[in-house]
Amino acid sequence: MKTLGRFLIAAFTLCGASLTHAQFQNGGFEQGDLSGWTIGGGSNPGLAGAPPFTAASIQITGSTPGPASVVGEITDANAPEIVLARIGQHTAKINDENTGALVTTLKQTVQVTAADIDPADGLPHIRFAYAPVMDDPGHSPEQQPYFYVAIRRVSDNSVLFEKIAYSGQPDANFLTGTGNWKYLPFQDVDAVLPANAVGESIELTVIAADCSLGGHAGYVYVDGFGSAPLPPAAGEAGPKVPVPALPRQGLILLATVVLLAGMLAMRRAS
Repeated sequence: MKTLGRFLIAAFTLCGASLTHAQFQNGGFEQGDLSGWTIGGGSNPGLAGAPPFTAASIQITGSTPGPASVVGEITDANAPEIVLARIGQHTAKINDENTGALVTTLKQTVQVTAADIDPADGLPHIRFAYAPVMDDPGHSPEQQPYFYVAIRRVSDNSVLFEKIAYSGQPDANFLTGTGNWKYLPFQDVDAVLPANAVGESIELTVIAADCSLGGHAGYVYVDGFGSAPLPPAAGEAGPKVPVPALPRQGLILLATVVLLAGMLAMRRAS
């Protein structure tokens, strides 16, 4: 069954990598860079108020863009259980391991179209995956490293999806990485938008911040922005099947061949 699982993941990856960024430009970062995205940032003076935090709690001083990059098949030393890249061959990394009370923002505004409607429910969907990795120095909540992801409607600034958590937040179910680092494995988001969102512009925002005292880092991996269902995440580390530049039909055929070959090999082995 473990071998079959590997082939299923490979097949889904081959089929899904070209379909996961319908309306986002470079939504899967497969160009190997951050083209189509706006990078911003500044310094983190700390979250305002007390938990539970929201977008209104976020404070950024200055306007110097923070660090952002695109990674491939790497192992994160702070959270080695996270399998990278999440989809295809590239994943974006927002902020990094360096300290300095830095904040990095990633944004893109797109228009929701009829192509984003899922036939299963007749509603538009936005799907993506994120995995935060943050040092946990045990500061007070407003001083901790944090991450934030959100989708909002531009016309009225209404929030359609929002997630914010600081490092070590009790109800965030963080896992323990190396040393004091905390992380979440990739979280797959399926944000169901209202029917009247079709034709509207929405803005996707990702924020990752160091602690406000400057000595501890936080960053977040993101991938697969679009409306198509995401392929399943790999359950263990290892080399991923390269994604060839084929049209959709070619990908489906190739994935089918890979799956059938794996099942035949398993039958012979038994």
